[in-house]
Amino acid sequence: MQCTTLVIISPLRGFQLPNGNIILTKKFIDGLKLYRKLWDGPVLHICEPAAEPSHNLDNTEIPFKIPEFDTICEKLTEDNLRSALPKKSIVVSSVGKEFNFVSKICRKLGVPCIYISEYSLQTRLQIVAEYQASWLRGAWQKIRQIQQELAQRRAISIADGIQCNGIPTYRSYQRINQDPHLFFDVRTEASTPESVAQIMQKYVNFYQGRKLRLAFSGRLTRMKGVDDLLTVAFYLRSLIDDCFEFSIFGDGDLYKELQSEIIRLDLKGQVRLEGNVNFQSELVPAMTGDVHLFVCCHRQGDPSCTYLETMACGVPIIGYSNEAWEALSIHSKTGWVTPMKRPHQMAIQIAELYQRNDTLEKEALKSLEFAEGHTFQKTFAKRVNHFKQVQQRFMDYSARQSTPDAD
Repeated sequence: MQCTTLVIISPLRGFQLPNGNIILTKKFIDGLKLYRKLWDGPVLHICEPAAEPSHNLDNTEIPFKIPEFDTICEKLTEDNLRSALPKKSIVVSSVGKEFNFVSKICRKLGVPCIYISEYSLQTRLQIVAEYQASWLRGAWQKIRQIQQELAQRRAISIADGIQCNGIPTYRSYQRINQDPHLFFDVRTEASTPESVAQIMQKYVNFYQGRKLRLAFSGRLTRMKGVDDLLTVAFYLRSLIDDCFEFSIFGDGDLYKELQSEIIRLDLKGQVRLEGNVNFQSELVPAMTGDVHLFVCCHRQGDPSCTYLETMACGVPIIGYSNEAWEALSIHSKTGWVTPMKRPHQMAIQIAELYQRNDTLEKEALKSLEFAEGHTFQKTFAKRVNHFKQVQQRFMDYSARQSTPDAD
């Protein structure tokens, strides 16, 4: 009996090398390999070609065919998709204007289709407002986003399932699709007894030395609100003096601006730009063993994997009230939410947490407990199980449609 092929259509473009290999990110490759491990059949990855390699630090070169999955890298058109899909397959596609036709084609071919959503309309409109300097151009871009949302909702409504990365799009689409599934993107595994011991020890060190260690990690861009981080640090220094250290991990177009601002605000004694570091071998140990509180000034509600990965290190989060973090904080019953674009208010809240004895430690353990239920392995297992449920329901429905009435 022919196995069903799991077809993954991704927004990540692949860069083709002269030797015939392709460059993708390691994180994405690891995800595809885990799909193959959990799926009862072959995996086919479809992406469009890139003009140049991305700037991701975990770029990895692989052949188009490896034991875990095959890759087709070509322009995504209706004709190309028709010819690429195996007769017996299930399609998992990102949402977006380039993919709105996918569910329609799948329905015509008798193939089940599942979409994966990430950015809500509100978040996309916030991104437009953040990056469009021209009012007129910004208004036009907002209109286009609204038009895209209408088209996207039509596509989602005829799909056989949808998986929503984060609560905002789950709230938006759960009622227009027959089989919604909520998940949180994450790269971390379950904690070990050693890591839990590290988490406990760092709070012992905090109680003894009263030095609060703060951190942020991510792309240093306005979308991530990093231009507010130093304002938080500046106000915080006026509240608790030099009793804190703030490590900022990552790189981006605001790196040099942050360097200059640290000097201008005389924050060299409190704030350090750590640059890009290896996630597993450097960032995770630093967060687990040293950081007491994660400072998150995200002004858009993107469902960043930063949230769950931070919680998995036993680090509670204080963040702006964007739709993703506010909803996740309520859902997980962890962390603190402060008013949007009010770094002074965030600094006051951090200073209050500094004065409380065991609040941070308790919140760290609650964060860890929540993350334990959403590890990389557990999340993918639940998602693949959802694929299988959608496929089975589709097969059952098709069988009923093809069976003549008893009369």
